[in-house]
Amino acid sequence: MSKNRRPRPSPGQRRQRQGRPQPPRHATHPAIVLNEEGMPAAVPDGPRPSPVVAVSAESRARYPWLPARVIAGSMWRGPAHERVRVDESGHATP
Repeated sequence: MSKNRRPRPSPGQRRQRQGRPQPPRHATHPAIVLNEEGMPAAVPDGPRPSPVVAVSAESRARYPWLPARVIAGSMWRGPAHERVRVDESGHATP
């Protein structure tokens, strides 16, 4: 008996290894473009980020739990579980 022989894998292990597709070894990922600050740059055809807006004084008086600055179009839920959406002008509507 030779000491250099490896034990054979069990039949279940052999089947699993044969069934898995292997990714190509030479596959490369596209390079990430960085801006002058060294941060990843936005893709030209990607969605635009939503602007940060100041919540109007009227909306803050009506919904005091709203923060002073929010992302436009964001939905906020108050302590009584009422939902409020803040638009691009900073007005909150239920």
